Amino acid sequence: MKVEECIVTVERRSTGGCLDLAFVFAREFCGPLFRLWLICAVPSCVLVWLLASVSAGVLLWSAVIFLFFSSVFSSLLVACMGPQVFGVPISVKASLKAWRSRFWAWLLLSFVMRFMQAVTGFCFIVPSIFVTAYAGHMSEVLLLEQSPVNSVTKRLSWLAGGGGYARNLGRLLALTLFWAVLSFGLFLIMDFLGTTLFNVPLFFKIAFGSSRSPGDVFFQLLNDDPKVLTAIQVSLWLPYPVIRLAWFFCYLDQRTRNECWDLQLQFRAEAARLEEMAV
Repeated sequence: MKVEECIVTVERRSTGGCLDLAFVFAREFCGPLFRLWLICAVPSCVLVWLLASVSAGVLLWSAVIFLFFSSVFSSLLVACMGPQVFGVPISVKASLKAWRSRFWAWLLLSFVMRFMQAVTGFCFIVPSIFVTAYAGHMSEVLLLEQSPVNSVTKRLSWLAGGGGYARNLGRLLALTLFWAVLSFGLFLIMDFLGTTLFNVPLFFKIAFGSSRSPGDVFFQLLNDDPKVLTAIQVSLWLPYPVIRLAWFFCYLDQRTRNECWDLQLQFRAEAARLEEMAV
């Protein structure tokens, strides 16, 4: 993959610029992106529904299920869309093959990253977002750069250098907030449509219409109700492809800054112009 063959403009971008590019890219390549989404989102939602239907107190397990399938989706997206950005057409089948070829390395590194996120998140010593800002580009380093397992942390440290870590932290906070707003809005829409069109209240009408304490009803619905837990999964999954694409373009921006891709192309264009003038 060569930087001059990149199908997007090689330039330094803000978080908003990466998000705008993610929307454009999702529109242009909606077919393979949708197939990748189905491969991961459908099993995640079905598994949560089945688990919540036969057991109680599965909120934590539903989060674990989402984290696992979102990790798989992130890797497949990088394996599929990463080469595409550099002008190398790749199919969903090829991305699955590329992911399987590095499955054990991916599994080990994903487990370590998720474990550190869980520890920092539950202990409230260091928020898990600080871990994600450092290790969030693990899929890109492993599957796009094809780095050996023992070199992944070195590459992640290099990406975090030159102000990259602080930049990643700010971008991750912005993308997470945007994702949370979209997901909450989608959950409200599903609740409203279920209540008004199908007369099947999902969450808020049940919570505020009960004679019990709203807090107790909230906790019970979030922890036990299959419809609520599945709706949460759906609302998280629907905007996730665009958010993950934006994070991928944040990775490209960081490499552009660290490796001066934009300056390289400018120098090459200027050299070509001077050669034409000399002739």
